[in-house]
Amino acid sequence: MAAMIFAASVISAGVANADAANPAQSASESNPAAPADNSPQTAPVDPGAEYMKAFDGVAGTFSNDSTVGRVVGTTAGILVGCPVGAVTGGTLFIPVAPLTPVGIVGGCLIGAAALGFVGGTVGSVVSGSPATLNALNQQYQSLHSKGLIAAPVPVQNVAQ
Repeated sequence: MAAMIFAASVISAGVANADAANPAQSASESNPAAPADNSPQTAPVDPGAEYMKAFDGVAGTFSNDSTVGRVVGTTAGILVGCPVGAVTGGTLFIPVAPLTPVGIVGGCLIGAAALGFVGGTVGSVVSGSPATLNALNQQYQSLHSKGLIAAPVPVQNVAQ
């Protein structure tokens, strides 16, 4: 999801044209008699490789920082889901009066699986989001500094 948000912001911001980013270079290429620019030439930037590097950086950051939340959330979901499922017979929210051994074991498995999945998902989103947002901003600024994104990220001044 973070990669989709990043891609949408890149597309909506627009890609800078290489000629518009460096008009002096394009003028000297079209007119050989024009005075040469003595500034050091930078290596050409491969946009595809830079975008992939940015996507990999964001995905890696989420992967690294969401692992602890996923483990904690899954463990908490299993610890809560098993007793809830055992008492409700696997229906998870409707109590069942006669508790049979099959209902208790099956309900425990169903509750642990359901709430373990939900807990892991919520835990990974909670623990991975702050670092992912920071990485999105860093990668966006990196692409902007290389001329691959035209508009910088707008800065909002909250304190006035």
